[in-house]
Amino acid sequence: MLFSTVGQGWVFLWMVAAGALIACWYALLAALRRLLAAGFWLSLAADVAFGVGAAAIFCAALVAADYGRVRLFSIAGALVGFALCAASLFSPARRLAGALAGRFRRIFVKIRAYRWIKVIFR
Repeated sequence: MLFSTVGQGWVFLWMVAAGALIACWYALLAALRRLLAAGFWLSLAADVAFGVGAAAIFCAALVAADYGRVRLFSIAGALVGFALCAASLFSPARRLAGALAGRFRRIFVKIRAYRWIKVIFR
């Protein structure tokens, strides 16, 4: 094995972890945006925070893994990590959020039907 390719596997794994961390950061900000029913300014702040955070995570992983050298396999590793985390995190979270929203909606409809609730919140 050539000297320059000896540590590429470790660099790739570091970057996969960085990509997964970036995906988790994205999921956290997306959940915050949905929770707060974000308008224009909050969405803009979340987008800026994501960009700054993703760049910081990517650069820190590059420095830790490969002394700051950008190579194609390091970028590919980050993309693979993001894709793996996104495939495993985002779709189950959406299904879970949809199921919970449906249950809460049924509970509130049932509570709304009670006469004393109608009297109190008239």
